[in-house]
Amino acid sequence: MRRKYDIRNKRTFVIILILSIAIIGIFSLFIYKYKHTGKIEYKVSTGSIIQDNNKNYLEMNEDGILKIRWNGNYYLMYQDKKIGLGKKVIVYDKLTKGIKLYGKFYEITETGKIVDHIDEVELKNTANTKFYKLDDREYLLVDKEITSGDKSINASDYLLVELDRMGNAKLSNYKLNLKTIKPTTLFTSKYSFDIANELLKYNDLEIDLKKIIGSTNQYKKEEEEKKKDTEEDGNNDQAINNQVTANGGGNDTNVINNNNINGQTVTIEELLRNVKMTSIIRATESMSAIDVYYVVYDPYNEYRSVYAVIHKNGEEENVPLSKTDNHITFEGLKADTDYLIEFFYTTIDNETKETVRTGFGKLDMHTLKPQYKIQVYSISGVNNDLWFKLYLQEDYPITKAYVTVTITCDECDYQPIKKTIENIDNYNSVVRDFVSLNGYSFGANTLFRLSVDSVDGPDGNIKIGSYATFRLGR
Repeated sequence: MRRKYDIRNKRTFVIILILSIAIIGIFSLFIYKYKHTGKIEYKVSTGSIIQDNNKNYLEMNEDGILKIRWNGNYYLMYQDKKIGLGKKVIVYDKLTKGIKLYGKFYEITETGKIVDHIDEVELKNTANTKFYKLDDREYLLVDKEITSGDKSINASDYLLVELDRMGNAKLSNYKLNLKTIKPTTLFTSKYSFDIANELLKYNDLEIDLKKIIGSTNQYKKEEEEKKKDTEEDGNNDQAINNQVTANGGGNDTNVINNNNINGQTVTIEELLRNVKMTSIIRATESMSAIDVYYVVYDPYNEYRSVYAVIHKNGEEENVPLSKTDNHITFEGLKADTDYLIEFFYTTIDNETKETVRTGFGKLDMHTLKPQYKIQVYSISGVNNDLWFKLYLQEDYPITKAYVTVTITCDECDYQPIKKTIENIDNYNSVVRDFVSLNGYSFGANTLFRLSVDSVDGPDGNIKIGSYATFRLGR
């Protein structure tokens, strides 16, 4: 009996020892990874566009630092803030048209080869066409121009494609944010991408993207063909209704923003006529307004009221909507500002006779920022002045513009020169001004960086962040 007892003790001791070693190993690996990743950081330059965890696009007005946590999640240190970005990051530089990717990306080449990219990948410009799979039902297209067959979708440089399980897709970059009505095929200079079927085609080579890390896409092309045979005239209605249902019965933040049904271009009027559900059809922003197309489908005249609630300046404003109209413009808005707009209709409960409010759409919108381009005009050798041009934004009068000139050269350490441009004549499209370089000396390789920091306009001071560089001797 004692011998068996000793054997059991030895086995228990061995198991505990193995578990202890495993725990120590895992803990040591965690400590190593934590210390190693904590040292990794990348510079993100001014003028870059980046997307945060909540799919919001951020245009950077100054440099930031990209870091990575031990669990593979990236975050951005920017203007004293720590911004979460997720496990995959796309950084687009508006000025150079370059793209940097951080995380794990699967590149699918024109020969069908799959190339795994980990950590940092740099594309100098978008002329070199690329296609990446990011994750299940998530893709990145890179090319100078990306369009649908009927040209209703037109994107530049890059496009992020995110499918839902029914084959519908959200298409986005920093300028574009829309939903497809299935099916849609995108074209670049080298390949085509059938979104709903997840098929990539380079010339005669067709690649089933579902076989790369798998897919939970449930869209079936055969079922779509059967619908065409049996529903014919009602097909357009069904396609739109399916889209709204897939978006949560019209309560989703995404809206139908392109006019493509079953590969055919349709007008806004046709969309409005065919939709048989109270819903938001399309929304676009300008600097001072948001235009919304909507449908109120109330064949039995049950709605007591239809209205929108726009959240601005920390307050809510109710805006009545016409049941017979289909378009409204929210005016008097501030440029470069977030606005939340919610849409409701009310009915009377048959039993309680109380008013019941039902939401049929929600829009997270951001009005456009005025654009200002700056350019070196000349450098006077007589007065030692640097002249520049500032191109004004049409229909956005400003009173002041704040410019900074930074000088970089060997063996010099000059402070940035601040310039405030006043008395701006907004009837001209270009303003010419200068900064004095008296007292400065520089060689043939001196770099000048001119940046438009901000402007004072009807909406107060707005940060801009555009810039240009000029090097002597080139």
